[in-house]
Amino acid sequence: MFKTPVIPNDIRNLKAPLNFKNPFQIGIEGPNLFGTETMCGDWDGDLLLLAQDFAPAEEVLGVMKMHGSIGAWRHNDNDGRYGVGFITNENLCRNLGYIGRHVDVRGGKSLDCGVLYGNASFFLKEGNTPPANGVKASRTVFDFVLNNMPNLRAIACLGRPAFDGVSYFLGVKANWRSLLNFQRPLKVGHLDVFALSHLGQLGINGRLTGATNSERLAAIKSDWEAVGKVLA
Repeated sequence: MFKTPVIPNDIRNLKAPLNFKNPFQIGIEGPNLFGTETMCGDWDGDLLLLAQDFAPAEEVLGVMKMHGSIGAWRHNDNDGRYGVGFITNENLCRNLGYIGRHVDVRGGKSLDCGVLYGNASFFLKEGNTPPANGVKASRTVFDFVLNNMPNLRAIACLGRPAFDGVSYFLGVKANWRSLLNFQRPLKVGHLDVFALSHLGQLGINGRLTGATNSERLAAIKSDWEAVGKVLA
């Protein structure tokens, strides 16, 4: 178990694409690379979770005015700082529990949970900007993460934008939906890359068409159990 490695200047100074912001250039100081590390921040873990992105830049700036840099650079644990993300994080904790990773949504087990939780787009979007350009510009950050997770065995991508980003970073092509439906990882070297549903309600709704919510949740549980089998 160890905390975030020192964030290098080439990430702190990384130029953001149009309509995105580098969090370290708008007042975020660290020490965490990702705001979501306060929920799952185990760099010594074997599982990397990547969502699409963190909160929009405007929301982060608003929270930072009220709570400072450290107070803003954290996951939504339902303390009222952020308006969205708590349900996703709660669902994530439940599904991690299915594979034996008992994560506390308040962040109490963040440093020894075996999981690092980050975002495919390191950059914060402005407004409703689509994530693709932010993801593509984040290769330097992804490479840094891979180089600093010595025990990494699997990457779980929460939604298609995250999966497409990881595929791009690794220089491979694969279909997110096909891998999700077959519950089969994409093998790249020693890594198993999983295509999973985002755990917000829209992502859950998209898991199965014409199904009940309970059927979708059961399918998602089964998806996560496939991740657990690889890591067992």
